Amino acid sequence: MNDFSNPDRTWMCAILFLDIINYSSQTVQWQMEWKKRFNHYLEQALSEVPEAERVILDTGDGAAVCFLGGPDTAMAPTLKLRSFLLEAERAQPSPMRVRMGINLGPVKLVQDINRRLNALGDGINVGQRVMSFAGDNQIFVSRSFYEAVGCLSDGYGRMFCFVGSRKDKHARAHEVYQLVPAGESAPSPSASAVAEPPPSTTPPMHFDAAVLKRLEALLVPVLGPITHHVIKDVSQKHTSLTDLCSELATQFADKKERAQFLEQCRRHFELAVPAASSIAAQTTPTEPTADVVWDPAMLEKTKRELAVYIGPMARFIVDSTASEVHTVKDFYDALCREIPSSGDRERFLSRCKAGI
Repeated sequence: MNDFSNPDRTWMCAILFLDIINYSSQTVQWQMEWKKRFNHYLEQALSEVPEAERVILDTGDGAAVCFLGGPDTAMAPTLKLRSFLLEAERAQPSPMRVRMGINLGPVKLVQDINRRLNALGDGINVGQRVMSFAGDNQIFVSRSFYEAVGCLSDGYGRMFCFVGSRKDKHARAHEVYQLVPAGESAPSPSASAVAEPPPSTTPPMHFDAAVLKRLEALLVPVLGPITHHVIKDVSQKHTSLTDLCSELATQFADKKERAQFLEQCRRHFELAVPAASSIAAQTTPTEPTADVVWDPAMLEKTKRELAVYIGPMARFIVDSTASEVHTVKDFYDALCREIPSSGDRERFLSRCKAGI
C-alpha cells in the first residue's frame, strides 16, 4: 500500500486535471446537478484503478486525479470519462462539457486543514495550465506525458497530435498535444497554436577566439562540459570584456569560487572587474542575471547517468531541473538530492564533472 502520509516524499505521477466548462455561471441547482453527474462519470471511469494507485482531489468545479502507477494508467480512465461525456450527456436537457489536461510531473501529497489529502507542486500546476488550453470535451497533454506514453507502443503513439506551443498567464511556454481516441480523425492544427519562431541570425562575435578560449579554461573546472555553450551565449550579449567576465561570474554560486574567477580575470586580462561581493549583490535567487544555456548532448548523458541510480524517471527530473535552476552547481546539487545513497551521489557527481 502506498504511504500517502510521508510529507517528504515526492511522487512522479500522471495528473489528470478536469474542469466543468461554464460551471460558475450556472444556478446553484444546475451546479449541483452537473457535479452529481460529473462525480458519477468520474467514479465509473476510475472503477478499475486500485485505490492505492490514485488520489482524487475535488477542485469545486472539477477534479484532479494523481495516478501513482505508470503514466499510461491515466490513459484508459481519461478516454472512458470522455466517452461518458459525449454519449450520456447528449441526452441531457443541459449537456455538461468538460476540458481535460494530463501532465507527468512531481507532486507532494499533504494534508489540508480538514486532514484530507491535497497535492502541491509543479506537476499539478502544469496539469492545470495544460487543461486550460483544451476546448469542449478535449484532452490535451503535456510534452512530458506524451514522451513517456507515446513511445510505449505504436498504438499509443498514433493517438497523439501535436497542437503547438501555448503560453500561460505567466508567459511560460508549454508544448501541447491532443489525445485523440482510436478511430477518430486527428484535428487540423489550431489557428491559435504558436508557431516556432524562425532561427535568429547569430550576432557578430566581439571577442578574440583566444580570449574566449582562455575564459573557457578558467570555467571548465566548475561548469564542466557545457562551458563552451555558456561562454558562446553570454559573449553574444556583450561588447565589453569586463561586462562579459562580470556576467560569467554569476554562474558561480560559491562566493570563494566567484572571487577566484574574478581574480584570474584581472590577472590574465588586466581588467578592472567588479569585486566578488558586488557581483553577489547583483545576483539573487529570484532574479538571476544569466541563465545557463544547456547543451542537449550533455543533458542526454546526464539523464542516462542519473537513470542508473533512480530509474526511468531520470529523464523527466533532469528536464524539470534544467528549466528551474540558473547555475550548473545548482543543477547538479538538485539532481544529487534525488539519489538516496551518499556514495552513489559522489559517484554520480564525479562522473558529471568529468564530462560523463
